[in-house]
Amino acid sequence: MATETSPSSKDDQATVKSKLPEWAKLAKGAAYGVSLEDWEAWKGYLKKRETVAPLQTLVSGKKTSPLAWAFFADDAIDARTFPLLETLGEIASGRTRPSAKISGELESWLEDLDRRIAERNLVLELLAWCHALPNLAAVLSDSLWWKTLDVLVSHANDAAATNFENKIFEQGLAGELPLTLAYLFPELKACRQLGKPATRILDEGMQALTDGEGLLKVDQLLHMRALLACWTRSLVMIKRADGLRLSNDAFTQYQWMIRHCLRLTRADGTLTLSHGISSAYNRHFLKTALMEGEDDEDEAIAEFTLPKGKGKGNGFHLPFPAYESAWSQFAYLRPDWHRSSPRLTVRHDLEPLIVELESREDQVLSGAWETSIKVDGTELAPTGPWEQVGWQYDDDGDYLELEQNWTEDVRLQRLVFLGREDHFLWAMDTVMLEKPAKRIEYEAKLPFPSTASFEQADETNEVQVSLPQSKMTILPVGINEWKSDSVLGKFGVVDGKLTLRQNGSGVAMVAPLFFDLAKKSQGKPLTWRQLTVAEKLVIQPRDRAVAYRVETGSGHWCFYRSMTSKASRTFLGVNLISESLVARFDENGDIEKLLEVEAT
Repeated sequence: MATETSPSSKDDQATVKSKLPEWAKLAKGAAYGVSLEDWEAWKGYLKKRETVAPLQTLVSGKKTSPLAWAFFADDAIDARTFPLLETLGEIASGRTRPSAKISGELESWLEDLDRRIAERNLVLELLAWCHALPNLAAVLSDSLWWKTLDVLVSHANDAAATNFENKIFEQGLAGELPLTLAYLFPELKACRQLGKPATRILDEGMQALTDGEGLLKVDQLLHMRALLACWTRSLVMIKRADGLRLSNDAFTQYQWMIRHCLRLTRADGTLTLSHGISSAYNRHFLKTALMEGEDDEDEAIAEFTLPKGKGKGNGFHLPFPAYESAWSQFAYLRPDWHRSSPRLTVRHDLEPLIVELESREDQVLSGAWETSIKVDGTELAPTGPWEQVGWQYDDDGDYLELEQNWTEDVRLQRLVFLGREDHFLWAMDTVMLEKPAKRIEYEAKLPFPSTASFEQADETNEVQVSLPQSKMTILPVGINEWKSDSVLGKFGVVDGKLTLRQNGSGVAMVAPLFFDLAKKSQGKPLTWRQLTVAEKLVIQPRDRAVAYRVETGSGHWCFYRSMTSKASRTFLGVNLISESLVARFDENGDIEKLLEVEAT
């Protein structure tokens, strides 16, 4: 597309070549060395050239600026940014003719530029003026127009020479900005020569910033949409510019990130694990990304995950939606792609663990899963990060296990399993000690949103949670069903937070919770029991092995956990040597294993 000059006829091309000065000449003198004759020739050329299409005409949603698709997570965004993007977007697309007063606005913006240089979203304003510049030539003076272009090129060159501490912001300033200049003004050498270095920075960023399958580090997920928007706009321009292309490896990472963006879209369109401006949903952004990504499976997934999508069924024919990345310190459990299906997001780079559970278009959990442990009266504390020690997804469900070291040589293991068809979440914490203790005290506070309300049963320990669009029930399976027997612990609201308090003794203690997310079982009878576990006909104490039975209106399950080395044990007539088991009783009462973790 981008030739040395690309006017609409050979005569025009010759005229422009003879009258249009090179950049080195334009950068000199108060009026940038441009004679009135040269300026008029350049304005006329920009007005009638047809070879450089405005970006806004190449993407979905041609009435809105693609620069407003997504914003970086920022505590404060200048109040001028939104209206500026809208105004300049109209001018860039040609839908609105610029007025003379835009000169004053531009001069004011240029004067404030240095003061605002640290703003993360300032790059969007730089890009907005850049995209509008061809059509602004009709009303700006020659000196102001060339000065603005000079400022934009200077920022692009400065960014290319900067060693960015956060490489995500490099993508916009050293990637998209110079690429945009090269795309819009291929006739000018100083702009044209920015194209290949900018493409290289974008290419390297797509590969270096992701885990090999398109996912960012978990602490950068807040910027996922802004970064994908940057890459999408850039890809639109690269595909339409001569001599520029992404590597196959970079394009693959781009495609993978689109899927992650779909995966991490809540039912209402906002972004998982985020809030505010960086979480906002823009339909045209994702539609354009899907068009540029050219992946039929992602197109089908979008129909299930995005608001107002028309995907039919549960999407089981599509790739598994669950995903885990030890590099990113992130896991995502989800049985199917439908936006009403349950999904659990786990961020394990921080202490305490950050989780988000969504079900039937409600946020059920959102925030820090606070845990405290006391051993014989001594308060313990974590001494290291969470480490992923188990991950699996299949037709039965998604399994994640994490482990963390605490003081006094204590380990905390957290196993979660999300049933693919049964729509329950099994969350089991195991406290492992090196030496026996007379008393182990465990407490967990669940991060429910302010929209949740709790209804505690009068005589039993289950809690029903009411949310704006749904209900769910939580069973503290490790303590007795009846409140009258509180020897093992208590479950209820403490200081406004749903809290499990459980105690034990010996060298280990298991504290499980069963989240019944199935719509059809809410309000129906339920029950749970701790089961007897035997080894060589000898009943095992709770610090060696435990088993549980849970029955609700939607199913009947059993669970097992061993805290010792490999041993053959039995419960309910089931013999096994596993470390952990999640199983379902079928209609004949037989055990159907959903998850089995082998003992070491």
